[in-house]
Amino acid sequence: MNSPLGILFVTVLLDLIGFGIILPVLPLYARSLGASELGIGLIAASFSVMTFLFSPILGRWSDRIGRRPVLLACILLNAAGYALFANATTLMLLVLSRMLNGIGASNISVAQAYIADTTSGSDRARSLGLIGAAFGIGFIIGPALGGFLKAHVGLAAVGYVPSLLSLLNALAAWIRLPEPPRHAAPQARASFVESIRTAAAHPVRGRLVLLSFAYWLAFVMMQISFALFANERYGWREDAIGGVFALVGIIGAGIQGGAIGPLVRRYGETSLLKAGLVCFSIGMTALPWMPAPIPVLAILALMAAGSALVNPTMNALLSQSADPSGQGAVLGLSQSAASLARIVGPIVGMTLYGIRHELPYLAAGAIGVACLVGLVLPLSAPSSSAA
Repeated sequence: MNSPLGILFVTVLLDLIGFGIILPVLPLYARSLGASELGIGLIAASFSVMTFLFSPILGRWSDRIGRRPVLLACILLNAAGYALFANATTLMLLVLSRMLNGIGASNISVAQAYIADTTSGSDRARSLGLIGAAFGIGFIIGPALGGFLKAHVGLAAVGYVPSLLSLLNALAAWIRLPEPPRHAAPQARASFVESIRTAAAHPVRGRLVLLSFAYWLAFVMMQISFALFANERYGWREDAIGGVFALVGIIGAGIQGGAIGPLVRRYGETSLLKAGLVCFSIGMTALPWMPAPIPVLAILALMAAGSALVNPTMNALLSQSADPSGQGAVLGLSQSAASLARIVGPIVGMTLYGIRHELPYLAAGAIGVACLVGLVLPLSAPSSSAA
């Protein structure tokens, strides 16, 4: 773990453990403070409003001033946000804590740009898959730890533990994470609106940015409602819900951390993207009809496998469509589209959940099918061998 890639993996892992700790706790905690279904969606959306606004900004800043200082600043903001979460006794404080963490989480595009700086085109999907594996492992440890802390220690620990981890993350990055070599001296950067226009005109990039929005819209509709669904349908507590998120993380880490490289070399990014969307759509559609916990786990495993194929291939194809010196801005645009989906997704998902519990999952499955038919099947993108 002395290489820049290995150190970055550890850095992102520690960051994602802190993020994952919140997942099984937030919906039930917000409800205990008096939030309605729509209110829970708005609280979750406040996090994503910040990532939507700051992902492209931080991507361009990292192109200009360097990846390392932007990463360090975001990690420290995460520490402050989690500490505030530990003391959030009102809905307003809870929203503020999520906004701070939303700004901190905007460093994902910077981490992806760091990977693009330090890897060749043929290895990029595998290397971006390591970031996905860090997500997966973070979701293994984080939700399980968050559910355990809430059930057996108390709510304050759910905030203070990730705050401490973020401080350790900042220390490790300060000591061990160097600034990567620059591809080129930064020239005048396009504005955010100009970046959107350029992406829309590009035959591949426009489809991929739209796909990023639609896929994350579907995923977040499930993610925000699942804790309430599992609690009300099966009587699961936060520790059991955290264990389910951990299972999803195990599957994601296994596929993205080890299998994605050989799979890309054999089948190509576009074929794997199609397969991932098929698994994802089937899993989402079937989830609310499962009569018992064991079938639920099987369906979630299928959905998790599909997600683990979609994420790195989508990002690899997008990275291949960008100039080497503009990786941060292009990947930041994709993260911004995903963040916009995370704004809309919780609001739509929780509104649908309030109407009927099955609706967020049926809608997510329909979105997955629409992505496959409307965006991926006609997609004309270079294969990994042509990168």
